[in-house]
Order: sequence, then C-alpha cells, then structure tokens
Amino acid sequence: MTVLRKHALWLIVATLAGMVGALLFYVASPVSYASTAQVDVEPNGSAPGTPVVPNMATEVQVVTSGVVLDSTASAVHETPSEMAGQLSAKTSGTANVLSISCKMPTAAAAEYCTATAAASYLAFRNQVTSSAISQARNPLNVTMVTAASLPTAPAGPGEGILLPIGALLGLMLGIGAIFVRDHFDDRVRDRTDLAQRLDAPVLGEIPRIRGTTANPACVFSQAPLSRAAEAYRYIRAHLQLLADSASEGAMVLLVAGPHGGEGSTCVAANLATALAHANASVILVDADLRHPSLAEVFGVADRPGLADLIAENASGDEVAVPTSLPGLRLVTAGRTPGRAADIFEPERLARAFYKMRSTADFIVVDCAPLLVASDAIILARASDLVMVVADIRRTERASASAAAREIRAIGPQAVVGVLNGVSSPENGAPSQATYR
Repeated sequence: MTVLRKHALWLIVATLAGMVGALLFYVASPVSYASTAQVDVEPNGSAPGTPVVPNMATEVQVVTSGVVLDSTASAVHETPSEMAGQLSAKTSGTANVLSISCKMPTAAAAEYCTATAAASYLAFRNQVTSSAISQARNPLNVTMVTAASLPTAPAGPGEGILLPIGALLGLMLGIGAIFVRDHFDDRVRDRTDLAQRLDAPVLGEIPRIRGTTANPACVFSQAPLSRAAEAYRYIRAHLQLLADSASEGAMVLLVAGPHGGEGSTCVAANLATALAHANASVILVDADLRHPSLAEVFGVADRPGLADLIAENASGDEVAVPTSLPGLRLVTAGRTPGRAADIFEPERLARAFYKMRSTADFIVVDCAPLLVASDAIILARASDLVMVVADIRRTERASASAAAREIRAIGPQAVVGVLNGVSSPENGAPSQATYR
C-alpha cells in the first residue's frame, strides 16, 4: 500500500485514461441494433418411425448458412458474406428453443432481417414448398414462439457500462505498471532502505523544496519556518549529541553523495547555517576543488582558500572568511592548481584540519562525490564523521552501499546518512542503533 500511496497521482491518471479510452471506443464504434426471434424445434409426432431428437447444434448451422442465409441476404439486399457477420443463432438452455438474431444499422432493418431469417428457417425445415405427403414425413416440426422484436436501444454495452469498465481497467493497468516499475527500480526508496544500504543510522529526511523562492542551499536562513528548515534542525540535534560524545576538539563532518546531483552541497551549507544558529562556532569548507560552489552561494569573491592552506601559502585566519551569520566562517576552495586533486596529501590535509579544529566547534566539509573523485576518500580518512547524502529520485541502492564500503575500507570513521528530496518527510526518531 505504501507503493500505491507514493504513486497515487499515477493511479488517478491511469484511471482517467481508462475512462477516456472507453469513451472513445464508445464514440468510434458503429451503432447497430439487434432484434431476436425464437422458434421451437420439436420432433414431428406424425412422421412414421421413431421420433428424431433435434440436434440443436445442427439447427444453428442451418440458420446461419446455406439456403436460410442466402434468402435472408437477398431480402435485405446484402451479400451472403456480409450477412454472415450479422446473422446469428443460439440455443436457449436445455430446451429445443432456437434464438435467431440480426444486427443492422437501424432498428427497423434489424427487425425485418430477423423476421425474414426466422421465416426462411421455418419454411426450410417445415418444407413449406413441398407436398403434404413430404411435409408429413418431415422428422422435425418448427413453430414460431416469439416474433422478431423491434429494438428500442443500440446493441452492445452502453456508455454507463463502458465508463466503469474503462475506469477499472485503467486502475488495474496503473497498479500493475506501478508494481512492475517498483520491482525494477533500484533507487533508494525510503529512510529504512537507506539505513540498510549504509548499515548505518539515517539522521533525517530533507523534503523536496516546493512553492518557495528560497535558494535550496540557503533555505534554513531564507525560509526558517519551512519543513526543510525544521528537518535541518532535527539533524542538527543528532549532530550535537554525537559531538558531545566525541573526543575534545571540533568535529570534522564530511558531507558527500555517492554521485553528483544528490544535494550534498545544499545539505552541507544548510547544516553549517543551522549549527551556527544554535550558537556553535562553525567553519564551512569547500573541498570540491573540481567544481567549487560555496563561494557563489555565500557571495564571496575569489580569494585564498583550502588549496592555499594545504599548500601553506596562507594561514587559517586568512582563508576563514566571516559570513553575514555570526559564528559561521567559510573556507573557499581557493586558488587551485591545474591538478587540484593531487594537493590532498593526507599529512598536509591533517595539518590543515588541525589548525581549524582549535578555532571552531564544527568543521563541515563539502566535497566531490565519493564514488567519482579520489580526493573524497582522502577527505573521509581525515574526518570524524561522514554523512552520506542520498537523493530519493537519483541515488541507487548499489551506489549507497558502495559509498559506505569505500568509507569503511579506509578506517573506523563513523557513517551516517541523510535522505534528500523526499515528498513527505517523517522525521520521527530513528530506531535505536549503534553509530559506526
């Protein structure tokens, strides 16, 4: 049921599509009227010898072929092949009653066709044109039970029947399509699914930002009453608990996604802002030297940054730029050389973080995707906590699992997760788990 609720809009569209299809079928179908007459086929009691039990299957064939078909077609001015598609006969239960029907474009034509077919059948079986002696020897005797009726409505299901059928078929096809798509969809589905793929707790869910002009990377400060801002407060509370239980000094939090497009930069910027609003001293570091973006988010001009600090061309005070929010400083990517990733030498990176640890409570680091750039793994090794950001619309399960394995392969760093882009976040406290 969770899958169906998630795709409720698709079910509505599929149901409406089924109704539209049924309506188009009804409009496109040619109008025809059906008239029916009934005849009784019995053994001729006056015929000599043992009475012959009528074979009703044979009688159906007699009505719809041969002399009866030809005479009926001639009467309504159609060819026998055309008449074969309009004239039908069937037996009524166990009785020897034969129902003869004709479908024609008008009610009067259907009545005339049926009456003609019934009369032709009676004449053929009762040998009307034969002598009295031949008629007396005829093994069967056919009598009219119900004359041809004048139809009052077109044949076939009407609009009132086709529309519910179309709606039901559309709904069933929609449900089937949803379950097939869900079966083959390898993307992370929900918070529990991400926790299983990471083998780590998921601190919260970030809702998809809609109906606001706020920059997603600045939603905490630009839309502080939004659901997204509340989600960041929830995650902040968990981070503060983790920081209290950690060793002395600033916590280095690396925020990264398995691949690009999961929203790790937005999560890093908003978390840093949320921590600063809680009176923490925070340094936000742009460690994505290939595609730096935090300088643009915070409106900081080109200046020395992380690359300069690692290369020892600038001091920590020079690279940490105060922002408009008290307590939050920004370290940009800096003036990166041509082969930017090569500057992430573990010992130099550790020294750079050591210099920043003494001046802040939290160091939030945004970096390149974990499964794309090698420098992300080096940064993870120098961090205390790695937050894996997964987007519910993009991140595949295998990618989330691979990212967690890559992190654990380099050391005992703790791993947590954040699910981004959810439609209806449920930020209730996660089940009790051990932080790794």
